[in-house]
Amino acid sequence: MRFKSLTLIIALTICFSSFAQEDKHFIVPELMVGSIVPNYLKAPSFGMKVGGAVTYYKSAESNTPTNRYYNKPLLGLQAGVYRLGNPQVYGNEFNLMPVLGLRMKKGMFQWGIGTSYFTKTYRQDERNQSIGSHFNWAFNWMYYRSFKLFEENDLRIGFGYRHSSNGHTQLPNYGLNSAILSITIIPSELKTSMPGKQKTDRSRSAFIKSRSGIGIHEFGGTTKPVGGEKKLVFSQSIGVGFTFKEHFRWYAGFGTRHYQHYADSIKNSPELQALNVHPNNHFFMMGVEYLIYHIGLSIEGGINLSKPFYYHFSKEFENTESIKYTLKKIFPSRMGLKLYLINTAKKPKHNVYFSAHINANFGQADFSEASLGYVYSFK
Repeated sequence: MRFKSLTLIIALTICFSSFAQEDKHFIVPELMVGSIVPNYLKAPSFGMKVGGAVTYYKSAESNTPTNRYYNKPLLGLQAGVYRLGNPQVYGNEFNLMPVLGLRMKKGMFQWGIGTSYFTKTYRQDERNQSIGSHFNWAFNWMYYRSFKLFEENDLRIGFGYRHSSNGHTQLPNYGLNSAILSITIIPSELKTSMPGKQKTDRSRSAFIKSRSGIGIHEFGGTTKPVGGEKKLVFSQSIGVGFTFKEHFRWYAGFGTRHYQHYADSIKNSPELQALNVHPNNHFFMMGVEYLIYHIGLSIEGGINLSKPFYYHFSKEFENTESIKYTLKKIFPSRMGLKLYLINTAKKPKHNVYFSAHINANFGQADFSEASLGYVYSFK
């Protein structure tokens, strides 16, 4: 099962999990225009990116602690289709992602993560070094402002950024970045202004967490070799942290990863064996997580304590002399979604989760991963 497809399960959970009966439902179409942002030399011309999206929103109206903390958030599922400016090279893009709309004093910030499908890849046109596979991760950040238009409708204008990448599971994998402008008409009931000041829980409680994951990636640099064998990455981590106001988590801990590609390369190289190079990665990680009922949105960054094979990897496929190499060797990062078995708003003492994450060396994708985790909360 593709790791990108796992996010669809989480998306459906977000949209169809039960909330209070007074929650309101909206369907909002929007027109989007923009441009692909080039991220490698000799990239072909892009032209205008044009498309549209339809978002199904649930406006959380009930007076629960979660809704108070997020100021009555908008939870939804967005489907979109885009013409990528140069269809001979890039084709068209289709994506599906869960979204979270956070109301601000002026406007709304929307964040989404899901999956995208591209009709053309490097295998259809070698000029397309951005997309190496049909299925990819999709990320979306948007800021919206609404203006009164008619008695029952508002004009909503937005701008943002979109990114698609297959998580280094199939090369080449520069990823596709886009700057986007959006325009639509929304019901006035969906107004994005900040609600009145709400009282939120100021509690703080400690927790301990552990997880074990399996990832997959293709051995090589961003653009080569193409069509290489895919192998597994095994990871484990443990950490401690605090849950603030029942809905925001900060944590830190340590972890390790074992790269099968690295292990096989060392096995076949007497030189690396003589240097006692090992295929493991030991790291320190810090992260934040936003809890929304059964869903956790997590972002992590850290420092590699040991990753000896990365020098030999970069020497073969990339460049060991640049500042980018130093940053990628030192700083790992992760971003993804967690699906909790028990609703986090119930503050369970024991909880387990399944997660889908994309892992990176600094900003460059490393591997896609699925994990099973456990959280113990101290009362």
